[in-house]
Amino acid sequence: MENTDQYRLPTNVKPFHYDLLIKTDLEALTFQGVVKINFDVVRETASITLNASNLDLDKEEPFLKGVSLYLKKHLFGNSRTTDLWEGVSEATGLDISGLMDNWITKTGFPVLTVTEEGGMIVVQQDRFLESKPADPEENETIWNVPLFIISESSEKGGELGILRERVEAFSVDTSKQFKLNARSVGVYRVLYTPERLAKIVEEAVKKDSLFGVNDRVGLVHDYMALSKAGLAKLSDTLSIVEKLKHDREFLVWEGIGQNLTGLVSIWWEHPEVVDKLNAFRRSLFTPIVDRMGYEFNKSDSRHEKLLRKLAITQAAEANESKVTDELRSRFAHLVRTGDDSRIPADLMDITFATGVKYGGVEEYEAILRANEKPRTPMQKIAAMTALGNAQDEGLIRRTLDGIQSTARGQDIIYYFMGLSANFKSRRMLTQYFRDNYEELYKRFGGGLTFHMFVFSAHNFLSTKEDLEGVENFFRDKDTAKYDKRLDLCLDTIRTNIAYIERSTRDLKEWLKEWLKEWEGRHSSVSWGYGRCSVQ
Repeated sequence: MENTDQYRLPTNVKPFHYDLLIKTDLEALTFQGVVKINFDVVRETASITLNASNLDLDKEEPFLKGVSLYLKKHLFGNSRTTDLWEGVSEATGLDISGLMDNWITKTGFPVLTVTEEGGMIVVQQDRFLESKPADPEENETIWNVPLFIISESSEKGGELGILRERVEAFSVDTSKQFKLNARSVGVYRVLYTPERLAKIVEEAVKKDSLFGVNDRVGLVHDYMALSKAGLAKLSDTLSIVEKLKHDREFLVWEGIGQNLTGLVSIWWEHPEVVDKLNAFRRSLFTPIVDRMGYEFNKSDSRHEKLLRKLAITQAAEANESKVTDELRSRFAHLVRTGDDSRIPADLMDITFATGVKYGGVEEYEAILRANEKPRTPMQKIAAMTALGNAQDEGLIRRTLDGIQSTARGQDIIYYFMGLSANFKSRRMLTQYFRDNYEELYKRFGGGLTFHMFVFSAHNFLSTKEDLEGVENFFRDKDTAKYDKRLDLCLDTIRTNIAYIERSTRDLKEWLKEWLKEWEGRHSSVSWGYGRCSVQ
């Protein structure tokens, strides 16, 4: 089974600066180098290992030869972007300059619509927009798109057909399995007919599937994005997710978790939808928790640790009672004794957040103490974020008041993040930002931190009235220092509005049918505060 998780940078570190020194031999096409990486440790860890043993340059020799030609030609001189592509074109014998032109000079990327006609596939490219199909005036660019077609008769890496026109036909045996963008290496979305999509998903869920983990990850992300843009039905996307429920790869589950969390966040003011979406999340992630448990062992692979943390976090956020009860029990031990040894470092964030969410003043003040006298920097971050998860309005106001009175400037964004994720505090956060706008702007000068405040306090809004309110609030403000972030925020709100208007009926119908089928497989179901449990 392919496991690409080993190639990812550990999630407990966040790089912020790279120094790269390379000494090249332009004749032998070899190099030696030193890399210095400065990074923040964003979660507590005993050690960090960065493994470059899988670096493979053998297949890149033509590219390196092209770089060599480029460097020799422009040694001690100036160059343009096209000069590099010309060097690579000379080394490979391919028109790299033509291939790269629109990818470098034009905004955006395409969505490819694939249909089948007489044993051929017909591929049409259009500009992809997050919120809607592109209008003609937005859809003028034609990209040169490497298709990377993988099929039962192709090589492992896929066949390199290139789409150069708006619409082109390609010879593919449509009687067999095939998929574009093998291993999801291309920067584009792919939209299939419902019939072809069903066949791809049927193949993807097989144990020894033709489609690897990156193909499955790409399928989830593509169809979530396509449904948000109004190009695919959200119900089709959820059906893909439901069929992948037995997958064992962390990357697949990470994509599923991110996207389902996003759906819950967009429909946050539609409780009948949120409750059923959370039931769906529980049906997916609770079995993983049951299988993997709560303890992290030295013998666990990084993949196993990440999957365990993800599953517990998703199940708890979806109000799975046996998971929240376990986390609350561990948190209660901390409240009683001050001993946090029962809370693994990987579960600190979700344990603190769960303790505050289901607790009262005692639990809230325990987190305040952890915030004021943290054992580690990561414990302080977990505490600041968790304070925003209180459900009581009085406790939420205490958190907002604390931002003004005691929070350090560099810490305020963590309070914003916690409050922004809590449905009970979202609108209070928006009002807090507006009430304290002048002070925040003066304090942070419209810099990056202030950009994050603007986005965190508004991006979850999802009604036309909200959109009008945001536009009116900023209308008389000097937004020059953060206009791009404000534009992104407004576009996000518009996208939320359009998504809800377009897909709510489809989403409700799919969830109704899924729940009916799910209940039929279980003896009884009881509904409580945003949760259902099997008896």
